[in-house]
Amino acid sequence: MFKPIISLLLALGLSAPAYADTLALREGAPQRYVVKKGDTLWDISARYLKSPWKWPQLWRLNRDEVKNPHLIYPGETLVLDMINGEPVLRREGSRVVKLSPQIRSQQLDAAISTIPARMIEPFLKRPLLLDDLSSYDSAPRIIAGQDNRVILSTTDVAYGQGLDAGGTWQAYRLGRTITDPDTKEVLGHEVTYGGELTVSKLDTISTLKVGKVAEEVLVGDRLMKASQFTVMQYAPHEAPAALEGRVVSAYNGVNEIGQNYNVMINRGLRDGVEIGHVFGIYRAPRSVQIAPKQHAMLPTQQVGRLIVYRVFNKASYALVVDATQPVIVGDRVALPE
Repeated sequence: MFKPIISLLLALGLSAPAYADTLALREGAPQRYVVKKGDTLWDISARYLKSPWKWPQLWRLNRDEVKNPHLIYPGETLVLDMINGEPVLRREGSRVVKLSPQIRSQQLDAAISTIPARMIEPFLKRPLLLDDLSSYDSAPRIIAGQDNRVILSTTDVAYGQGLDAGGTWQAYRLGRTITDPDTKEVLGHEVTYGGELTVSKLDTISTLKVGKVAEEVLVGDRLMKASQFTVMQYAPHEAPAALEGRVVSAYNGVNEIGQNYNVMINRGLRDGVEIGHVFGIYRAPRSVQIAPKQHAMLPTQQVGRLIVYRVFNKASYALVVDATQPVIVGDRVALPE
């Protein structure tokens, strides 16, 4: 069962240094709020703040605490206080919630996520972007299907070569090469996930059975060992002011990207991108003709915001958390307004 990946640190201490930024509370921010099943950290943040990505300041979190937070759970009560003129949010009581007729503690996987887990689960468990092709070219592969089938479906038998272990393997095939629109540098090579296969007999030519199918499993697909993704916890936080980039790709190649769509940006680990960074999305400036032989440049406009949830060396995956206009490939990402 997939476990929500993103959870909030419930900082109870209020002795951390004050932040320079003045937090702008949303009008009508509740004095007390009971966390409900289905809530996300982003939604709760938006109940309190005009800038939800400033959540760490509201909780008085330091940099290490943002990366390694504790959890909050449905049934807990959040209380808004004012400390030295600044708003501070804290948790009331402990993680144990009274449910008649006895007291039960919440399971770890019941903690709320920052953004809807179902939207990003496929992008967390699968190696969808490769820095180079050496590991792909040397990976085990499907060499045949039952009854000479080329396209394999659930419960079909497949034969693979080069497997060194039993268990579950994932089938992939090479997709697009992603390049930086500004520098033309190759950012990585996308691979398309086909489905999962389980080893029935491990041998020089191994026998596998097709399980889950996402799109299709094909003879010739490469096989990569399925691994358990480490549950990652973080709070949304503002990206550095100097860190800018562009939207370079959208899942399934859609042209107009809206809220809850997954995108790729051309900045990654080497640039200082972190899981949880929030960026504003800005329409790339464009020129319009206002008279014969006369053009004007339209001003830059923020059209949405995104939050990074998976980081590779040269690029990152992010989810568009809100959008006032369709986001398009090429839009700039920078410090949110």
